[in-house]
Amino acid sequence: MLRRKARQDPPPSDAETAEYMRSLADLFVEHTREDGYAFDWDPAFLHHLDNYCAEFAASRPSAEVAHSVIMGAGAYLGEMIVRNGDWTWVYCTDQNGAAVESPAGLRGYPHNKVAKRIHDGTRHDLAAFYAYVVTGEAPYGTTARVIKPSWWQRLRSRA
Repeated sequence: MLRRKARQDPPPSDAETAEYMRSLADLFVEHTREDGYAFDWDPAFLHHLDNYCAEFAASRPSAEVAHSVIMGAGAYLGEMIVRNGDWTWVYCTDQNGAAVESPAGLRGYPHNKVAKRIHDGTRHDLAAFYAYVVTGEAPYGTTARVIKPSWWQRLRSRA
């Protein structure tokens, strides 16, 4: 006997995603301010997010607390990109989550980047990620991957 799948809610719209991410980012700024951090919307101070993540990781938080901080800090990083670049929030059904998208259709995943920063350390520099996304140029001393189509896809496009 086949079972019918429970009806799933449709994914949120991009506008709903943007509104939710903005509210998470604002909460992150507010709650971290109560803890003595001074996050605001000036990109010059984005390196403080790296410092915050390092201190947070050193506290060896529970998985639940880490998830909460990743959601807030990722929303903050993404909102910095949206406010200071020409990017928008979108809902990515492939990843089942929020992403930022450029006018050219490139996508960035700030929550994933924050998670990597917390779990894997300083090789995932959030300020460098932000600078690369907003300017398109890798900061001095960092590496960035440009994902090109496979060689066979490039050959097919020439035909």
